[in-house]
Amino acid sequence: MKRKKVLTKNDYSNFVNSHNNRTNVYTTVYDFEEFSETTAIDSSVVLNRIFLDFDAHDEKLEDAYSDVKLIMQMVKDEDLMHTLFFSGRGFHLFVEGERTTDIRNIQAYFRVVKEHLRNGGGGSSLDDRVGQATRLRRVPNTVNMASDDGQGNPLYCIPLFYEDVISMSLKEVIEMARSPRLIPFRKSGSKRVFFPEQPPIEMVEGEVSVPQHDGNLPILPCLYHATMVENPGHFARVYLVQWWRDILTNCTGVQLRGDQAKPIINKIIDEIHEVYGKSEDVWLDWNERESRKHVSYTVRNNRFSPSCKTLISNGYCVGKCWRFPNGKK
Repeated sequence: MKRKKVLTKNDYSNFVNSHNNRTNVYTTVYDFEEFSETTAIDSSVVLNRIFLDFDAHDEKLEDAYSDVKLIMQMVKDEDLMHTLFFSGRGFHLFVEGERTTDIRNIQAYFRVVKEHLRNGGGGSSLDDRVGQATRLRRVPNTVNMASDDGQGNPLYCIPLFYEDVISMSLKEVIEMARSPRLIPFRKSGSKRVFFPEQPPIEMVEGEVSVPQHDGNLPILPCLYHATMVENPGHFARVYLVQWWRDILTNCTGVQLRGDQAKPIINKIIDEIHEVYGKSEDVWLDWNERESRKHVSYTVRNNRFSPSCKTLISNGYCVGKCWRFPNGKK
């Protein structure tokens, strides 16, 4: 589905209503202050919440429900401002915070939540891929085309509250999600999180490991986390293709023209298909024909993959890796 920038609540509602029940509908996790044809959206992002995605993936949905209950109790005990949704295949929890200027501070708070979950005997349903400024989330009361109620019907993404999760069984939640839950929007709790201030990445000790994945080409930790989601952002996909183009051309900056580009394009398409296209959990809008068109354009555009500085400033960095600080080209 083509992305669209909307400036009014009415435009937003019309867009959602025109696509709901036909396709998955997403919006950005974060709000933005400025919109123009010349201003990068990332430059005006409002970093004032954390998105916690409890996704069953190939595991039991009951485990995700158990994990979200544990974190919801923490949120309730600390009176944190929040909203919660059943996504159709998991749970989305948004905890509001004081505005910060560095998404690494939000990533640091994620580690606090993860530790609380671990100490409480929680499982592994909390998605580690957190903290991209352009991350997307499912629009409430829209259908999740990848979900199943057990009878072949998709479920809706519906709002839930603390009172729901402590009193309702998972079966009752699923039953409720067979249709939209059209109730007035409200946030619970009264306090905002203070996201812990992080030192400059130059001062951080240790390195994050390169993730294991099903493909044949190496991938940076930041690009792995940014693309292994249901619907990766546009720039995450572009950066990924640029990175693989650099790898396949030995970072020579060679100008690929005509038939020279075809082997590179084919290898990147094969890699995307292997890593993302076969999955039912990520890159849900995968379409080989459409992807080939965009990969071809990006490869022939002959631009280097983004520097670490760009990736850090745009919220993609998940920690110091082997590429920093030499990833400048």
